[in-house]
Amino acid sequence: MGTLDNTYAQRQSDTSSQIKNLYDQQYNSKAAQLKTAYDQNVSKAQVEQQKIAPQYQTSANQLATQYARNRRNTNLQAMNSGLNTGTAVQQQNALNTAYQNNYTGIRNQEAQAQTEAGQKLVDLGVNYRSDLAAEKASAENAKAVKLIDNQNTLNNWYDTQAKLLASYGDFSGYEKLYGKAAAQQMRDVWIIQNPETALGAGMISANEYKTITGKTAGESSSS
Repeated sequence: MGTLDNTYAQRQSDTSSQIKNLYDQQYNSKAAQLKTAYDQNVSKAQVEQQKIAPQYQTSANQLATQYARNRRNTNLQAMNSGLNTGTAVQQQNALNTAYQNNYTGIRNQEAQAQTEAGQKLVDLGVNYRSDLAAEKASAENAKAVKLIDNQNTLNNWYDTQAKLLASYGDFSGYEKLYGKAAAQQMRDVWIIQNPETALGAGMISANEYKTITGKTAGESSSS
């Protein structure tokens, strides 16, 4: 039984290690792909985020330039048309109010864009971790199924080997499968059915052989 059990244990260890290594390698490869894609997406998102402030600053600068131009034009118009000071002030105030409202609108849009860009980065991280966890679960499940299949294959191999040994009167394999008492009963039946082989293998004595067959060991069956 030791030899069969040792072979079984070695096969189990070897194949289980191979299966685990295979599925671990597949997972690591997929995880690396997910990480690469995540890093690329984060890099792109960060580049887009870095463009936000300059873009809105450009809009703010353009607004300020236009505001200064409008003030200058309003002042020239007031001087040329002879508008009184109060009217000119009102026009300047109106221009300033419009400028402040537009400027606030630009900054609000910038803040919203920054918020959305930050949320995109957060979402990328959440999705990456979720995909990684899903891939890990899938790999572990596939590995477990394969290990079970392998165990069944090994068990079938062991059954076959135990049956082969039993055909020669060695019930050590069956002892592991069914217990010592059951294996002993199988052995006893086999000896009765194969007394000559059992005697030749030293499994029974000459007296036991005579008890089973009614013949003396070495006695011809024709005598």
